[in-house]
Amino acid sequence: MSDTPELALDLRAATPPWLLVHLREWMSGAGDKGHAYLVVSEDAEEASVFARQLAMHQLCHDLQNGMACSHCQSCRAFLERTHGDLLSLQVLEGKTAIGIDQVREATHFLQQTPMYGATKLLLVRDADQMTLAAANSLLKTLEEPSGDALVLLSSAEAWRLPPTVRSRCQLLRLPNVQKDAALEWLGSQLQVTATDAEHLLNMAQGRAVTAGLMTDSEDLAAQEALVASFPFLDQQQGGPPAAWSGVDVSVLLSALLAWVEGQVREVDADDFCHHARNWLLLHRCVAELSFRIKNGATPGRDIVIAELFRLCLRRKHAAFAEIGGRFLSSLSREGMAS
Repeated sequence: MSDTPELALDLRAATPPWLLVHLREWMSGAGDKGHAYLVVSEDAEEASVFARQLAMHQLCHDLQNGMACSHCQSCRAFLERTHGDLLSLQVLEGKTAIGIDQVREATHFLQQTPMYGATKLLLVRDADQMTLAAANSLLKTLEEPSGDALVLLSSAEAWRLPPTVRSRCQLLRLPNVQKDAALEWLGSQLQVTATDAEHLLNMAQGRAVTAGLMTDSEDLAAQEALVASFPFLDQQQGGPPAAWSGVDVSVLLSALLAWVEGQVREVDADDFCHHARNWLLLHRCVAELSFRIKNGATPGRDIVIAELFRLCLRRKHAAFAEIGGRFLSSLSREGMAS
C-alpha cells in the first residue's frame, strides 16, 4: 500500500500556491457550481494539476477550511489512484487522440452507482485531444448527466473543442502567474538557484508547472537545443536544425507554437498590423498541422520537419500569404486530414 501522507505531500508540492489560492477563492464563491467544468490554462500541466485538486476537493468527505483533508477514505483512495468513483481519461500510449471508445466506457462508468459517496467523477486531461466523434459522444453526458455525475475537462487549447462542448461547461480560466512568483516556486520546488529556475522557465516558454517537471537531464538538453535553434532559423543552411530530429514531433510542434506566440507578443503595437501578419499565419499553419496530427493524421516525420522548416524560412517572403495558404490547403489534399 502506498504511503498516503507522502502522496498527499507530492500532490501539494506539484501544486503551486497560486493555484491553491485560486481554488479556495473559486470554491468559496457564490452560485451554482454545475456538473461540468472546463479548466483552461496556457500550461497544459497547470490545467491538469488544478483539475486534479478540484476533483479531490469534490470527492472529499471531510473538507478542512474549505480544502480537501487528504485523510478521509475518499482522499486516501484518490491519492493512491484507486478511487472507485473517479475515472481519468487521456491519450493512451501509442495513440494520438482520445477516442470514442474511451468516452463510451467513461459514459458507462458515470451511470454506475457511486462506491464512496454520491458523486461519480470523470477527469479528462487535454480534452482538446478528443476526436470529433469522441467529443460528440460526450455531449449527451454533458447535456443530461447521470445522477450527481461530475465532468472535469482540462485544456491548454480549449478553442479546439467543439463550441457545443465548451458551451455546456462552466469555464474556469486560470490567471497568468507573475514571473517572480513562478521563479520563487520553481526554486523552492526543485532546489535550484534563481538563475537555473529562470533558465527552466525560459525553456518551458513561461509555463511554470511544465518547467517544474523538467528534471530529466537528457530531455532538458534536447529541449534546450530545440529552443536555441529557433532564433537562428534565418541563418540555417543545408536543412532543418539537427535539434529538430532529437525530439518527438509533438514536442517540436508545441515548442515552435510557443516560440511563435512569444514573437507575436514582442511586436511593437504601432507596427503590429504590418509585422505580425506573417507570424500569425505561421502560427496558424503550425497549429493546424498539430491539430491534424493529434486527431489521427500520420504524415512522415521527415516530411513534417522539412515542411515546418520551409515555412519558417519563408516567413519574411513577400508571397508568404500565398505560401501559407497553399500549405493549409495541402493538409487535406495530401492525406493529412484526420
